[in-house]
Amino acid sequence: MNKFFAFFVILALSSKLVAQDQPNLLSSTKVTTIGYWNKGDKVSYHVINSKTTTKSGSTEPVKKSSDTYDLEITVVDSTEHAYILAMKYLKGSGEGLEPQLQEIMNSIQTTAVIRYQTDEFGSFVKILNLIELQKDFQKTCNEFKKQVVSTRKPEEAKEVTATIDALSAQFSKPENIAVLYMSDILAIHAYYGIELVLNKPMETDLEFPCFANINVPGTGKITLSAINKAKDIATFSMVSKPDKEELKKYMKLFFDQLFPDSKGKIPVDQMSIDFENTERLVIHLSDGWMESVESSQTAIVSDSKEKVKKVSSKLFTRNN
Repeated sequence: MNKFFAFFVILALSSKLVAQDQPNLLSSTKVTTIGYWNKGDKVSYHVINSKTTTKSGSTEPVKKSSDTYDLEITVVDSTEHAYILAMKYLKGSGEGLEPQLQEIMNSIQTTAVIRYQTDEFGSFVKILNLIELQKDFQKTCNEFKKQVVSTRKPEEAKEVTATIDALSAQFSKPENIAVLYMSDILAIHAYYGIELVLNKPMETDLEFPCFANINVPGTGKITLSAINKAKDIATFSMVSKPDKEELKKYMKLFFDQLFPDSKGKIPVDQMSIDFENTERLVIHLSDGWMESVESSQTAIVSDSKEKVKKVSSKLFTRNN
């Protein structure tokens, strides 16, 4: 419904939009989030990704990791109703990895080119080269397995091989491969095609894409918090949550598929699962590219024995 409304806003204001330098700026209190891109346009982002896991009763995280990487998006084609874009990773690093494994991880990131389609506003529609990505992923898993196994004892090597093979089989399925790349794409493209009014929150129904072609329903609230015409930017925030019961159903299916030998043994029904996603986005008013995206996902899983809190955060900063 948001896109439908935004479409008529554009029609009604088309004569004004052509004439002004900041087409996403509708008035002193209104903006749209629409990409005004051309074939051949390129934009790159530096990404900082971190994760922490803590357990109830503990003041220090039981697990902590971070990595950084750069990605580049190119507009391959532009039509009246769609954009075709290609995203590739330029460089990356992972904290705590052995040099050999780090080299493989860099190879994984810099080899993949994800071609995808958006609508005319810039909102993600679908990935176009899933078969190619599937083959690349399987090839990478095999290379990763060889390197890991070569540094392990026979008993460990057998266990590692079985784990990598199982994960590769699951994650390279057509219904799963897209989700491996969706996080970065959606961080930039999820909120195009809407109109926002300053300090007036907009509530919206959402879907959270998951493995096995499942979309968990949820809700969100988007708020335009600032417009800076001089700096050519607008800032807005997003708070979203999946439906608790639907999320629990999905988690049970996920564990059953990923660990078939443990089917029904992981007591998801006895768990309490809370998940919330918050984002702060800054959009360039002139061309509609995101200047920065800062997100934080908090998941709290508890049962009768313990409570585990996982926080994942990402910061995308557009390179000049």
